[in-house]
Amino acid sequence: MSGNLLNSSQLIKSKNQAELFLVFSLSNKTYAIPAEQVVEIIQLPALTVVEKAPDYMIGLLNLRGQIISVVDPAKLLGLEQKTYTIDHQVLIVNCNGKQIGVIVNSVSAVVQLDRDKLEPLPYNPREKIISGIYKYQNDLVAFLNINSLLENIENLEEERSKTQGNADIINNYFPSDETSKIKFLQRAEKLSKELVNVINNLNYQENYFSSFCLNKEIYCINLKYVKEITKIKLVNLAPVPCVPEFIAGIINLRGEFITLVDIKHFLNIQKTAISENTKIIVVKIPDMQLGILVDDVFNIENISTDRMNLNVQTKYEKHKYTSAEVLLPNNQVMNIFDTRKFLEDEQLFVDDSI
Repeated sequence: MSGNLLNSSQLIKSKNQAELFLVFSLSNKTYAIPAEQVVEIIQLPALTVVEKAPDYMIGLLNLRGQIISVVDPAKLLGLEQKTYTIDHQVLIVNCNGKQIGVIVNSVSAVVQLDRDKLEPLPYNPREKIISGIYKYQNDLVAFLNINSLLENIENLEEERSKTQGNADIINNYFPSDETSKIKFLQRAEKLSKELVNVINNLNYQENYFSSFCLNKEIYCINLKYVKEITKIKLVNLAPVPCVPEFIAGIINLRGEFITLVDIKHFLNIQKTAISENTKIIVVKIPDMQLGILVDDVFNIENISTDRMNLNVQTKYEKHKYTSAEVLLPNNQVMNIFDTRKFLEDEQLFVDDSI
């Protein structure tokens, strides 16, 4: 098969060496940072207060056992600051081997920008955390320099060592109403633990499958291909321009960029909107990994070979990626998704000349 797999590395860098940047808002202004520096994007939780910290040091976050300092760049930039809401997000960014949390209003997109077209600021700021301005479509995007931001954060490690646990403390920047407080506290509790269902150490055999639905149709996938299952609301789905329509975007799953594919396109199933139940199944074979969008994930099924109908009518397009059918107790048919055949499909490959 000719061509290269349409993977995240191709989406991150094009032939003109444009880079992928994460675009977000701060107090109604637009900023961007290199996407490769973003490890994870989470909803703002309750934070632990740091005594005698600068005002831009908002608190500490317990992220699955790792204590991370969370800062608000809006305070360094002199932007108008209002009370945080449950819609604020935190970018977990990697800078020179350190991870810090950066509070933003919202993440809007991941786009390819040419750094050579960056224009200098028309003034000389006191804090050198903006490296320039980029004209993107009808908007001006300021490039936030994470390295300089880290240099402006005083004694991060010292402040970190002064604080013990208690990730449920809400400081003065957070709303005081009971509903919001509970929401922030619940997020903090969940973030202190693993948020995704990682399929590892599972003693599966060839007959173990995970069942899922696609617009009311039931499918299942062999667990030997499944690396991980997570809710889409726990990650940030970033659309990417100029890619095939079945590419839903890319996600950053704990520092790893993964291309997300809507397999309804391949199965000739009508597309459905993303909802609270939408899941991502990360599938992997040697040298190939991507995420597939499904409407919901149900159970882990033990399906013996004698329950499988291998005489699938492959003349139908939706059965092209079905290796067998299973009759369920309610007389509904569950299709076994042929993962390897799907991952070898030519549509997932692009020609080098493109």
